[in-house]
Amino acid sequence: MTETVKKPGRWKTWALVASVTLNLVLVGMVGGVVLRGVPDGSLMRAAIGALPDDARRDMRREGREAFRAARGHADLRAARAELLDALRAESFDADRFRAGLDVAQARLLDMGNRLEGQLLTRLEGLDHAARQEFADRLEERTTRLAGPRD
Repeated sequence: MTETVKKPGRWKTWALVASVTLNLVLVGMVGGVVLRGVPDGSLMRAAIGALPDDARRDMRREGREAFRAARGHADLRAARAELLDALRAESFDADRFRAGLDVAQARLLDMGNRLEGQLLTRLEGLDHAARQEFADRLEERTTRLAGPRD
C-alpha cells in the first residue's frame, strides 16, 4: 500500500505569504517610528520634528534603542511561533493567529507610549518662551494635516 503525502492547500501558502508580508509591514512601521518619529502625516511625528535639534536627536536615539531592545523579546518570538503554528495547522485557528498579532500590536503600543512619555518629559522641561516656539513650529508642521484630504 502506498502512502500519499497530502500537499498543503494553496490557501496555506497564501496565508503564509500574507503573514510574512504583515510581519515586514510591522517591522517597517516600527523602524519608521524609531528612525523618523512615526509615519508621515501623524501628529506625533510633527511634534517630535518640532522639538529643538538636540532634543529631537536624543528622542530618535532613544527610540532606536527601544526598538533594538524590543526585537529580541521572548514574547515576540513566542507570538511569531504561534502565528506560524496557526497557519500551518490542519484547520486555521483565527483566534490563535489573532492572539499572536495582539502581542505584536501591544509591543508597538508600548513603544509609542514610551515615545509619548519622552516627549512630555522634554516639554515639561521647557520654559514658556521655548514652549511658545515649539507651539509655532508644531502649528506650522501640522497646518497641512488640518485641511481636507482629496
